[in-house]
Amino acid sequence: MGRYVFLKVAHAPWSEPLSKDWPGLNWPVNTIKDKVNTMRVKKQYRDMSVGLNETDRNKLIQLAKQKGVTKSEFAREAIRWYINNYETAQGQARDGEIATGIRYATDQLVKAINGGIDRICKMLARQGRAVGTLYELAWMSLPDDENARKAFELAVARAKEKMAKHVENDEKEFAERLKKVVNN
Repeated sequence: MGRYVFLKVAHAPWSEPLSKDWPGLNWPVNTIKDKVNTMRVKKQYRDMSVGLNETDRNKLIQLAKQKGVTKSEFAREAIRWYINNYETAQGQARDGEIATGIRYATDQLVKAINGGIDRICKMLARQGRAVGTLYELAWMSLPDDENARKAFELAVARAKEKMAKHVENDEKEFAERLKKVVNN
């Protein structure tokens, strides 16, 4: 300590001064040091230096003023918040990455399904053309008889009804299977 502190006590329990150089000193030196040490306020925080760019520094000053605290108090609170919430923030980042992965996988599945649907539609269109060609060939090979043509048209109408019934049943079955997949 660079300064000396002396206390003079009017009624000391001893009769002689404790120091020849300072005759007015009537208090033991050890006790003085103890008193000075108990009077000194210990720092609650340890110094630390953090560098900020001009934009971040100005924002820190502005926010500290808004909150009515010093820059150090505001920075301390921000660091404390980050330390306390670090694991949560990491978990959210990880959840975001997982969500992005799921979104990507879902998009790829949708593309694959749409690609499959396109292929099926093209295949059905080819088959429709083939059926149309067969229809034309069968129609052209009919004898020039009105009864034969009526029989052919009746057979075509009946075939269309059966096909419509099969398509309807297939659609219902597919819808039920799709519900099970979506619900699970």
